[in-house]
Amino acid sequence: MSNTIYNGNLSDKMPDEQIFTAIEWLAEQMPGGFFIYRADDKQEILYVNQATLQIFGCETFDEFKKLTGNTFKGMVHPEDFDEIQASIDEQIADEENEHNLDYVVYRIIRKDGEERWVDDYGRYTYLPGFGNVYYVFISDITETRIAQEQRERNEQLEKLLLEAEQANRTKTAFLSNMSHEIRTPITAILGMNEMIQRECSDPAILEYSENIRKAGTSLLRIISDILDFSKIETGRMELVLEPYSPKFMYSDLYNLVQLRAESKGLALKFEVDPAIPSMLLGDEIRIKQIISNLLTNAIKYTERGYVKLIAYLESIEEGIANIEITVLDTGIGIREEEMARLFEAFDRLDVKKTRTIEGTGLGLNIAKQLLYLMDSKLEVESEYEIGSRFSFFLKQKIVDEAPVGDLDFSQIEKERINAHRKHSYFVAKDLKILVVDDTPMNLQVIRGLLKRTCMEIDTASSGEECLSKIKTGSYDMVFLDYRMPNMNGVETLVEIKNRYPDFYEKVPIISLTASAISGDREKLLAAGFTDYLAKPVNIDEMEKMMLKYLPKDAITIVDPSADEGDGEGDELKVIPKVLREYDGIDIEKGLDYCGDEDDYMYAVETYARSVDEKAAQIEKNLADKDIERYIINVHSLKSTSLAIGATALSEKAKALEASAKEGETDNIEVNTKELLADYRALKAVLDAALKERKNG
Repeated sequence: MSNTIYNGNLSDKMPDEQIFTAIEWLAEQMPGGFFIYRADDKQEILYVNQATLQIFGCETFDEFKKLTGNTFKGMVHPEDFDEIQASIDEQIADEENEHNLDYVVYRIIRKDGEERWVDDYGRYTYLPGFGNVYYVFISDITETRIAQEQRERNEQLEKLLLEAEQANRTKTAFLSNMSHEIRTPITAILGMNEMIQRECSDPAILEYSENIRKAGTSLLRIISDILDFSKIETGRMELVLEPYSPKFMYSDLYNLVQLRAESKGLALKFEVDPAIPSMLLGDEIRIKQIISNLLTNAIKYTERGYVKLIAYLESIEEGIANIEITVLDTGIGIREEEMARLFEAFDRLDVKKTRTIEGTGLGLNIAKQLLYLMDSKLEVESEYEIGSRFSFFLKQKIVDEAPVGDLDFSQIEKERINAHRKHSYFVAKDLKILVVDDTPMNLQVIRGLLKRTCMEIDTASSGEECLSKIKTGSYDMVFLDYRMPNMNGVETLVEIKNRYPDFYEKVPIISLTASAISGDREKLLAAGFTDYLAKPVNIDEMEKMMLKYLPKDAITIVDPSADEGDGEGDELKVIPKVLREYDGIDIEKGLDYCGDEDDYMYAVETYARSVDEKAAQIEKNLADKDIERYIINVHSLKSTSLAIGATALSEKAKALEASAKEGETDNIEVNTKELLADYRALKAVLDAALKERKNG
């Protein structure tokens, strides 16, 4: 029995040594491990076959004994023993377990330190001369276990993937619905508001209207941030590369944030390298989104000092301009320990100081991801309570190498305002269009916005009504809302194709949708729409769409500037001579702000009527030491003075506002008296001008 490995006392106590030898011989022939151990607290090993030693990486019983302490407990991984022993006890105690069998799976530690998995089939029984024992058959199932775990992992991953895809589909549907539900009323609000701005000349109402426009635009920006974040999350964000003018891009950015910076008394500085090429190829909308996020954040988190943008042409290589863009501020800065959280979505740093600041917490996260799509990276340097520096490099293909030159943002904006005032439009009296939308207010808005085209505008509030009108009427274009109850835009389009194929082939059908989910445009064009227009409807975009598809011979372009004679000179001639000769008024600036001579003179009249009351309020604020109300009233004086072109007075009010905000009140009383003296003197000039105008 050269292969026999057992405790020497075992054979001595067996009733028949020959029987035991036969059993032992059978045990050694088994392909798997077999051992016997006492069923008591010590759990002493009585017998171990050669296969068991191999499972544990041992060559002799002495090695096995040293490794395990010659106990069953020593065979089991320490972390598994209590659990598997409890399982064995529970199984053996089960009254339905007639043969006293148990099955457990556990880890072992081989002699070489490797962990392996084994399964253990045991039987609790009585062995003459030894009492109660366990007979155990043991197998190494490590490879099987690993394969099983891998299968389970794969199944789990597949399940998670399916759940993630379902969740993504659900989220996309939710965002699409919410985009539609939120944008639809905003469409109506902004559309109605645009009609007010076109048709009203009351400066006070126009000021309210402008506040509505800004608030509505701000709300749309928040919605867009959330949708952009979702697009980036799901890998659906794509860049649209088109030629653009850096000159107008930086001008737009300056005018976008200039009033916000001014309202906080901050200096806004733009330094644009004159050598930057005048026309580049890139996604202007996304670049502006990145920079405006940085500028807006800088202004939000800066209470005094300045915010500066620097655009520097680093190099030009092989037709590619490498531009470094930097935004600097003297704001609250970022603590070093919070830098790691800077780009986390929906997060906000230094909550105690920033809890009153508006925003979604998505801006920097979106900027970072957009720059990644542009093969760039946002670099941040900051010192707490000193300020921050955000910068990135932008590589753009050059379309026109001519340098952009020195930029005068006030002049660029003036050119743009004049261009807007003289913006041409079209008239098409013989054309008829059909607008289909389930929201009556949207139909009213579009009717109002297209009124100046003199087209016949018919409307329908459902897919069924649309089909009925097409059956009996003749149209040159159809604007069809995508999301309607009962029959949506795509379903209506399918019915148009089936019922009226000739109409479908000849008449352009444009989809209107308030959904802004990535892929919608492609989906709608694939469905058969001629083109796609997003809500809120931008009248300029809508008119461009009509000019693109309507018959050219039925359209007349109207140029408002054709009736303006010699231009601004003629306009200035109708302004009272008293104002034209007064040095304290820049009439051209006032006209730029108000739009035309009638609106300007109405603003002058409103301003003059308010002087006495406003001056008295400021004096009372100063006497009561009510600095908060003082700042509000001086700020109002600054803005209204600028609106009529009283730039010098506006600058004085601006300086006093800044001093009051900084707590610098030493000379505020003297300077306020000087300001109000000029203010009241201006009223006398304005009253004389209004009298001159009244007397003809």
